[in-house]
Amino acid sequence: MNTDHPTGHRWRRRLGSLVGSLAAASLLVTACGGAGATSGVATDSLESTGPAGDAAWQQLIEEAKAEGEVTIYSSNTTEQLTELASRFRNEYGIRVDVVRDVDANLHQKIGAELTTGNAVADIVVQATPAWSEQLGTTGELTAPLGPAVNESEYDAAALLRPSHDFVTNASVGTFAWNTDRLPEGLTGYEDLLDPALAGGRIGTVLPTSAAHIDLYENYLDRVGGADYMERLAAQKPRIYPGALPLAQALASGEIAAATFVQDQTKEAEAGAPVDSGFDDMVWGGPMYAGILTDAPHPAAAQLLANYLVTPAGQEAISYRAASVLPDIASAVITIDKVAPQDTAAMTPEALEALKTRFNQLFN
Repeated sequence: MNTDHPTGHRWRRRLGSLVGSLAAASLLVTACGGAGATSGVATDSLESTGPAGDAAWQQLIEEAKAEGEVTIYSSNTTEQLTELASRFRNEYGIRVDVVRDVDANLHQKIGAELTTGNAVADIVVQATPAWSEQLGTTGELTAPLGPAVNESEYDAAALLRPSHDFVTNASVGTFAWNTDRLPEGLTGYEDLLDPALAGGRIGTVLPTSAAHIDLYENYLDRVGGADYMERLAAQKPRIYPGALPLAQALASGEIAAATFVQDQTKEAEAGAPVDSGFDDMVWGGPMYAGILTDAPHPAAAQLLANYLVTPAGQEAISYRAASVLPDIASAVITIDKVAPQDTAAMTPEALEALKTRFNQLFN
């Protein structure tokens, strides 16, 4: 591994307004306080910041500390990102500003920053592989240098792409039910097509990201049978803007069953009348990280990117998700248990086509 600073990466601090270009819809979280203080992420596994790296890497860590801050844009959950920021600051004394938003909005923000030269983001983590691949192909992403990416249990051969974006975790969604309204439970996605669940007793999510292309047009057909989307639409389910409001509706009893929520073990342990199950093949949306070539804090960006795939970072970012390392206590599964995606089909054009088809079927 070459840990020398690449001359082509334009490692420099940009001036100008950093916050002014952020849209009001963003959630800006400045990490503070102790690790685990807000998220409840499990910490009973052995934490590690990965391989120490060579002298050049240690020098980069010092440069990152001198920069003192780093900004991450991500569509991971607020819970994951807040924990990540807290842990990273506790470990290195570097403040992490988190801008949490859906993929489409993050893409617009990055596009505006690239166009105006008003760089804010240092690293972006999102679920649209075609977008980050294009960003890397045009030279807007720089290769991760850290030893955790290149010299550890992380499977760089499978998860680090030539476009310099790399998989950090995968959001995992599955079917679930309200145990008061549906005490017999569900055994799989085919059960959601029971006529007894028609007429608003089921909830599903509105497609908003490229990952939903795989969910609706690939995965559900494989585990629930051909034309699953059409048969689900015939059930007249309620539509929710995301997995979180869908899970909230499930817990409140507004709906009896849901197509796509996080594993409900945590909610059930807290007393909510919910449960969930997994098919043999689990749906997951891999999250792709990329270090911006014009990152205002290039050393801190490299350090945070490396931290994402260390055991300590995985405990945060893979909370209730699929991890890219084994033995992560907070994760639901490891990424090798996630059904493969057809990433070539997950394009912005395909997402718009899915939205149109979804509206025609479900409205």
